[in-house]
Amino acid sequence: MLEQYQKLLTQNVLCEDKAQHSAVQALAQLSEQLVLAEHDRFKNKKSSFDLLSKITRNKNKSVIRGLYFYGRVGRGKTMLMDLFYENIPLKQKKRIHFHRFMESIHQELNQLSLTKSSIDNPLAHIANRWASEISLLCFDEFFVSDIGDAMLLSGLFEALFCSGVTLVTTSNSQPEQLYRNGLQRERFLPTINLINQFCHVISIDGDIDHRLTNYNLYYKNYYFSYQKGEQLLADRFAQLCAVKATSAKDVMLQKNASNNDSPQRIASKRITINHREISYIDKTSKHIWFDFFDLCSGPRSQRDYMQLADLFDTVLISNVPLFSGKLIPAVFSGVEDSYQRSGVLMGNLRQLDDEARRFIALVDEFYDRKIQLIVCADGDITDLYQGQQLSFEFQRCQSRLFEMQNA
Repeated sequence: MLEQYQKLLTQNVLCEDKAQHSAVQALAQLSEQLVLAEHDRFKNKKSSFDLLSKITRNKNKSVIRGLYFYGRVGRGKTMLMDLFYENIPLKQKKRIHFHRFMESIHQELNQLSLTKSSIDNPLAHIANRWASEISLLCFDEFFVSDIGDAMLLSGLFEALFCSGVTLVTTSNSQPEQLYRNGLQRERFLPTINLINQFCHVISIDGDIDHRLTNYNLYYKNYYFSYQKGEQLLADRFAQLCAVKATSAKDVMLQKNASNNDSPQRIASKRITINHREISYIDKTSKHIWFDFFDLCSGPRSQRDYMQLADLFDTVLISNVPLFSGKLIPAVFSGVEDSYQRSGVLMGNLRQLDDEARRFIALVDEFYDRKIQLIVCADGDITDLYQGQQLSFEFQRCQSRLFEMQNA
């Protein structure tokens, strides 16, 4: 890995960064440890076929401490993760986005409950199954926002680590800041302790956002409503699909002054995602075009965006608003899908914060899956979120939107 990183520096693909270099050295050292451990396991497996000795080895499987490296957006965390994963010669390895991993865990738990299994510890059972297939688990963007995930992670991580799985993960925040202000956070604290115990925590923070270093302010997949953006979006859809797109006049969202300037959307077709219908404007087998409020308002979650990423290569979105920081009166109950309103008092809800959470989840999923995202918005990427509660989380979303312009 060190050679590959140095080659990228020599080719001016990357620029010198001391914090990055420290992370690369730690990843290279971990790579050597994991490869040596796999070699020893393979050698021991060939030299012994005795069942009792196999059981003993599994119980005493050595634990190699992983890495948890964090820093603000644009510090090259995903790049380093990819470089590490692609260059480590392990057969038993898995790289997966954290949200997709947790979705698979929930599905396995549901399946065990449907079969009315008599397993005493379902999380340990699931962890053992993962450990039988992998010795290295890599997460990109470890970020906990769902109370359901938060309640599971302590038992799950403990079982994974005890089974000999090594974790390498990236995050925007240090472990102590995870799930901050979350409901019942005290039940999440053991997870933080496990991360500190089984991972070396390394900061790669710095002042440079490498995603913007070579950015030339050219928007390739981002249009502005006030610059005939909806017409351009309709033309782009036609170019992508080589069919006659829905008329831009039908797509243009008129403002209704009598209804607080809330957008009125046209009646559109529907697609079923996770057993619920979502309206869309137009689609082909590989491309689909949505209105923002159909896709990011109401009962939508990360799971919906995962399935869309499975089905389509390109997603177009009309009418992305400015997420206002204006306080509005509101009465709400509970949490929709996998998002919670943490630390928000009744009657003190920030306008469009729920939609902003879903938009963050959408961008995260499409970025990770390399889905082409083309949007028409009411303002610049840097101006999209104007509130306070999600300002930290939205920084990553902005950075990824910038990078998606070069996709």
